[in-house]
Amino acid sequence: SNYIALLIHQLKNTVGSHFDVAVQAMGDQTRTRYDRDFYTPLFRRNQVIAPTRTAEVESATKTPLIYRITFAEGKSANLVLFDTAGEDMQSLAVMTTETRYILHADAIIFLLDPLQIDTVRQLRTDAALPPPDPGAEPEYIVGRLRELYEQHFHLRNDQKIAKPVAFTLSKIDMLYPLLDASSGLFHTGEHFGYLNTIDLQSIHTEITACLQSWMGHRFDMLVRTNFANYQYFGVSSFGRAPQGEPDGPQTINSITPIRVEDPIMWIFHQFGLIKAR
Repeated sequence: SNYIALLIHQLKNTVGSHFDVAVQAMGDQTRTRYDRDFYTPLFRRNQVIAPTRTAEVESATKTPLIYRITFAEGKSANLVLFDTAGEDMQSLAVMTTETRYILHADAIIFLLDPLQIDTVRQLRTDAALPPPDPGAEPEYIVGRLRELYEQHFHLRNDQKIAKPVAFTLSKIDMLYPLLDASSGLFHTGEHFGYLNTIDLQSIHTEITACLQSWMGHRFDMLVRTNFANYQYFGVSSFGRAPQGEPDGPQTINSITPIRVEDPIMWIFHQFGLIKAR
């Protein structure tokens, strides 16, 4: 939820100015819901948005936010965002009924919580970490996504998912003590009117190395053997850890998002909406 709030904000502001992009909410439902559930808590009350409730108990979770993205060259796209609860990704049976829209998405931004990786938790014992959630381990959720596609599209074992998938480590500010001082994850991306492919490739390579260091080769191998068009990203919605207990109400007084827009800009390029150098 916090990522979506900052993504829309960045599209309207930073990306809008660098790429001559107009972002328009489609319908009063999207305008009202974004202002009430996303913008107001973060930008007016300085409160971190509460976790999304599962679609089984909250019907609004199934309702997307819809925006029209119009580029100066006349190209446009409808951006349809589903804010999926983590609980809805922890069971193949629930995914089959509550998150079937994933099957029909043109692209996926897959947020992975690095604080649910055992090795990261062992290395960051100095930090206030959320409770461990075995069902939220990245490789389990990616495996369920693959199974969902196999069931619906009858994919062969050797057939990869073709749509663009941005595997994105969230909360990278919590990883800073573990990163080299020269890491590109310490600063925002440099995409001024075009997608900087050297910058994104550097981030992809660095995160690949981090994942292999923390999880061995098993996660990267799972991704490589099941997805034909993917890229690794790292983002921080706030730029720093919020104040408060991880499992209780939290506040954030200063928001400096880092690389929040990178995954969606890569997806825009996959569909020929922006240029790359």
